[in-house]
Amino acid sequence: MARLRPGALAASLFLIIIFLSTSAAAARQHHGLAVVASNSNEPAGGGGFVGVDGTQFVVGGRGGTNGGNRTTIYFSGFNAYWLMLLASDPARRPKVVAAFRQASDHGLNLARTWAFSDGGDAPLQSAPGVYDEAMFQGLDFVIAEAGRHGIYLLLCLVNNFPDFGGKRQYVAWAREAGHGGLATADHFFNTTVVKDYYKSHVKRVLTRVNTVTGVAYRDDPTILGWELMNEPRCDADPTGAMVQAWVEEMAPYVKSVDGGNHLVTAGLEGFYGAGAHESKDLNPWGIYYGTNFVATHLAAGVDFATIHLYPDVWLWGSAPAKQAAFLRNWTRSHAEAAELYLAKPLLVTEYGKFLWEGVANETQRDGFLALVLDSIYDSAKGGGPIVGGAFWQLLDPGMDALRDGYEIILPEDRRAATIIGNHSRLLAELNGQDVEEVRRRRRRRRRGTHNSRKVHVAADTTSGRSSDDDDTPRLSMSLLVRFVSSLFRSVSSSPFSSSA
Repeated sequence: MARLRPGALAASLFLIIIFLSTSAAAARQHHGLAVVASNSNEPAGGGGFVGVDGTQFVVGGRGGTNGGNRTTIYFSGFNAYWLMLLASDPARRPKVVAAFRQASDHGLNLARTWAFSDGGDAPLQSAPGVYDEAMFQGLDFVIAEAGRHGIYLLLCLVNNFPDFGGKRQYVAWAREAGHGGLATADHFFNTTVVKDYYKSHVKRVLTRVNTVTGVAYRDDPTILGWELMNEPRCDADPTGAMVQAWVEEMAPYVKSVDGGNHLVTAGLEGFYGAGAHESKDLNPWGIYYGTNFVATHLAAGVDFATIHLYPDVWLWGSAPAKQAAFLRNWTRSHAEAAELYLAKPLLVTEYGKFLWEGVANETQRDGFLALVLDSIYDSAKGGGPIVGGAFWQLLDPGMDALRDGYEIILPEDRRAATIIGNHSRLLAELNGQDVEEVRRRRRRRRRGTHNSRKVHVAADTTSGRSSDDDDTPRLSMSLLVRFVSSLFRSVSSSPFSSSA
């Protein structure tokens, strides 16, 4: 997710309203949603390298930590893409320290953030292989502070979107170097020279020796894992084959550089594709996004699965009840897939609700938080595959320039802070369980259940018409959801406004 540019929103609001009035109502008549029926504590972070055992994250069993036992660890987390950017300026580091302190005070034990900034005004990487040392020292500081506060880090290595460079910048670098035939940003996934640029970045980041701690990133247990890309999508190949091949190449490469210390994930939002066990009709408005949730997470080197949750944006214009039904279905269907087909943990690495006057307020946002966090906790308590999440996004008071409508400021958003803190406490009570006992309890709960509980509602039962009878509403909503999503991904070109 990225920061909304207010100007783009204001310029486009009138068009959205007109579009909604002519398309959304018709689309809602034709598209049904799938319904899915359904100790001792470890320290919040800094408990050693995290591993995977079936659908659970575990710590211990390496080098004699925790007596050699592999015990469960669950994650209550937050997103703060801006950590490295602010920490690169020593005068702004107190904001980073304050964010980690507030997070720790509320029991949060995971932060997801960027380990990239490609080109632009504040780059980590200004050209292929050319790095800004001040920015790298900012990331050094972030890792050191996370460790000091007992918070794990999930570090993302590149963006799918143009914000902070992303895949488009990599392709532009290749064109500038004289490589032809690179018409779109999606050539990032299948062009050798571009893939080499990415691998070079991976190696530079993972082998970096932290100037604060003296520990190489690849040897630092503060880092939970590496995310290959933020929200990979591919319009050039909606089937998902291009992204699939890229992940199958890059995940093992990251593992080879890392030495096997850290986990790796692809960074998917959870959209289904055309592969086996994929449920495209569960996607918002049934659209392909160029990824396969199941197949990609089965790739060698991928240790855990991820989904994101933005029903208000993905189903823009739909009723709150439909958005809530989508949220429940999205989490449950992916949990089912993670357990039945992947046998891997599932993290909700982004979730949020946009605050917009007249559309959604803090009370509705807090209700959304409670619904998401209850889903995560219910799964974790029952030994299920959803083992944590991270809300978008955490800000410190006074960081008005980075507000994007999704921000949660813990000292100011008291109700949200209480919901998040209570969830963190409940999850922490599940830490330290013997993973084999968790697995046995889960098997007992599932015994006798041999069939998928997924029920697909593919028709309008009131009219008897199939949702496939008329593709016009589907096409209209396809264009709409892509258009609206683009608005919510517009990022300010200057992350260093003086009010931050």
